[in-house]
Amino acid sequence: MTENRRSSYADRIEAAMEEDGVRAEVDVRHVEAYMRAGHPTLDGLSALEFRDEVRLAVLCIEAAGWLASEDLARSYGL
Repeated sequence: MTENRRSSYADRIEAAMEEDGVRAEVDVRHVEAYMRAGHPTLDGLSALEFRDEVRLAVLCIEAAGWLASEDLARSYGL
């Protein structure tokens, strides 16, 4: 994915993050990468599961740090 192209999930992830009051500096690409690490496709998640996975991904980012999260995002082409 190029830098100026967003995934089809980015808006949904951002909306869930905003609703939960997640810090703006959390990178949506990092959140999506952690979500993808646990699910081959995000389309199969219900709205509640999707939101729970966003929350879990944010916790993973906080635990792993920026560099590991960036490496993971790049490994998914994000």
